[in-house]
Amino acid sequence: MATEDEILNAAVGLLEKDGFEAVTTRAVCQAAGVTAPTLYHHFGDKDGLLRAVVARGVETFMAHKRANRQTSDAMADLKRGWNGWIAFALERPKLFRLMIESTRSDPSASQEAFIIMRAIVERLAIEGRLTTDVDTAARTIWAASNGVVTLLMQGTPAAEIKSTSELLFEALMAKLVRPK
Repeated sequence: MATEDEILNAAVGLLEKDGFEAVTTRAVCQAAGVTAPTLYHHFGDKDGLLRAVVARGVETFMAHKRANRQTSDAMADLKRGWNGWIAFALERPKLFRLMIESTRSDPSASQEAFIIMRAIVERLAIEGRLTTDVDTAARTIWAASNGVVTLLMQGTPAAEIKSTSELLFEALMAKLVRPK
């Protein structure tokens, strides 16, 4: 394994085990078995390391999204995407929190996910099923899914997040999408 990957794996491991505060350059170097100059050579500083951790998290998440093949059922595809977003947040909450917080300074990190979701909404529009225009529906779904994630940030138990997510998705679809 490359040194850069070992350092990133150590940083992600510390983050997921003990939280953001545990990700110090000293702790990462110790966990990766490297010296501080090696970490600085690959990432510049702690901020560079954290950007790389976020980039890896986004890539991992997007790999899951890209692996979801389009089916003939746009509604099922939309729900699978929504559920995948919530599942990733619940499975890797500390990494997910860091990813979400980083989008405040770099919104482009979430652009591909929005584009994928919007394309599914556009399919619903082509089927004549939307009750509004594509952009309004896509923004509404995006805002609602991000709203569910705030529950994670507030420490809401996973079971409550899942039930709230399900209820919110169904309510949105009842308002935004006509039945077949």
